[in-house]
Amino acid sequence: MSKISVAAKKVGEFIKRNAFYLLILLCIASVATVIALAASGDFGGDDPGAEVINPLPDDGSEVVNPDDDEDEDDGKDDVNDDEDEEPETPTLSFASPVNGSVSLEYSDTSLVWNPTLGQYEAHLGVDFTGDDLSVFAAEAGTVAEVGSDVLDGTYVIIDHEDGYQTRYYSLDENLQVAAGDTVAKGDLIGTMSASRGSESLSGNHLHFEMSKDGTDIDPLTVLVLEEK
Repeated sequence: MSKISVAAKKVGEFIKRNAFYLLILLCIASVATVIALAASGDFGGDDPGAEVINPLPDDGSEVVNPDDDEDEDDGKDDVNDDEDEEPETPTLSFASPVNGSVSLEYSDTSLVWNPTLGQYEAHLGVDFTGDDLSVFAAEAGTVAEVGSDVLDGTYVIIDHEDGYQTRYYSLDENLQVAAGDTVAKGDLIGTMSASRGSESLSGNHLHFEMSKDGTDIDPLTVLVLEEK
């Protein structure tokens, strides 16, 4: 019998005599392997709870997650996008308050000569004269005040939208409106006269002033000078 045959026979007899113990060792090794894998959490697969990171494209462009695109085109026209927008407010258009011409312009930086008072002063309005003495509302509004005093003569003050106010001085005492009246653009409110004491030497005329949000403005920057 060869040496290899003798060795094989001895191994076989050893395994036969110790088979029970070898089986126990194999089981212990298997259990130990399972316990080690459970402790490390590595089962050879992907972690379902792990964050998925998308690699950047080669061209360097930004990766967009479709779930974050709230404004993705759904193929429908945005018909109602403008339905909630506020309608535009019509712009006011102030017309000339007389059928006449300008006799003295507005001046708040350069002093002008006042022959009635015999002095130079600022002129915070526009003076109008003409053959037609009629005075009209330059724009629709509400009559805020009517009155009369020595310096301003008989006057009418009208409040308009957007913070505008028009003031009509040196009127005849026979007014066509009263405080609280609502007037339309072009309504007759009175006639020119020389009642404004501070400009009485100018004869029959209208001293016209305007303000925006309480600040005086040059009426000629907003008036449309057309005859009625």
